[in-house]
Amino acid sequence: MPTPEEYERAGLYDPVGDATNGRIELLDWLIDQGFTIAEMQRAFETDALGAMAGDRRMVPGRRMSRAEAIERSGLEPDVFDSYSTALGFVAIEGAPDAEVGYTDAEVDAFASVQLLSTMFTPDEAMGLIRVIGSSLARIGEAGVSLFLADVESPQVLSGAKEIDLAHDVYDAVGLLDGLIERLDPILRRQMLQAVERTRRSAIDFTERFQYRYAVGFVDLVGFTALSSGMAAQELSRFIGRFEAEAHDVATGAGARVVKLIGDEVMFVATDPAAACRAATGLMQAFTSDYVGVVPRGGLAYGNVVLRSGDYYGSIVNLASRLVDHAVPLELLVTEEFAEAATACVFEPAGRRMVKGFDEPVSVLSLRSGPPPERG
Repeated sequence: MPTPEEYERAGLYDPVGDATNGRIELLDWLIDQGFTIAEMQRAFETDALGAMAGDRRMVPGRRMSRAEAIERSGLEPDVFDSYSTALGFVAIEGAPDAEVGYTDAEVDAFASVQLLSTMFTPDEAMGLIRVIGSSLARIGEAGVSLFLADVESPQVLSGAKEIDLAHDVYDAVGLLDGLIERLDPILRRQMLQAVERTRRSAIDFTERFQYRYAVGFVDLVGFTALSSGMAAQELSRFIGRFEAEAHDVATGAGARVVKLIGDEVMFVATDPAAACRAATGLMQAFTSDYVGVVPRGGLAYGNVVLRSGDYYGSIVNLASRLVDHAVPLELLVTEEFAEAATACVFEPAGRRMVKGFDEPVSVLSLRSGPPPERG
């Protein structure tokens, strides 16, 4: 084990500034983990000393060059590169100079990804791989930001020792071990639910690109002004609360949240009554629980194109545009939606010139939603 003097000569320890912050304990622990002084010096230069063990646990293994990874994978170079780009790979610490740096496990994953091309056309397979990459990237960002806000920030502010924070990082990364296997049944259920949605929304026995859905948008008027005066921590809590409420209310009503766009939530449902229930639930939640903002929304019903987990077409655009025409606390719907949502009560709201549509659109305003579903 190196002495404190050796750590000091290596530039890793200041006997004055680091005497009580747990630096010696951290360095000794890293030595026990098998790291060298040189490796610790490189990590120290990038302010990653306390995360070294966690980083290695996160992505274990030697980082290979592109040429070595391609040879090991057996893939054509252009195919290998397309997978790397689609999955969002960029250079990580420890990679060879000017290289992304691939591990054995990642190369094996590339080979598994290639199996998609045996079922789908190359372009469609690449589209699905991009969805996988972007979805996993979002999960990664969400996990890291949660750790930084909920674990690391309180530790730093309380003056915790570096060794304690390093252990927290290492233990948090350990939650990933075996995670994919544990998520397998959830993925399978989500795929089955997607299958059942397409069956319910099918137009006929031959159409496989368009499906019939109710599409809704609800946003918060006043959010921009309100958020501009919020501290970062307060804004983070507000957004987290908004996202949680949007997801739970919409899902509980039988709808599916497609995405959150700033202060706006987009959702879909195969049953217009469920979309109506979701919209009214969101309006009520955002009206009663949020001070300084007021909700409004738009709903439309018709044929949409499903692509990469998202929904496209004039119906989607129309529902989104109706939000701009709604006054605060109002839900505007199309005539087609009102005719399909028979359990809801509407009143005429005139005709609107909606951006992107040549003819005026007849709209109605929701007066009352459907009764809650019996459990």
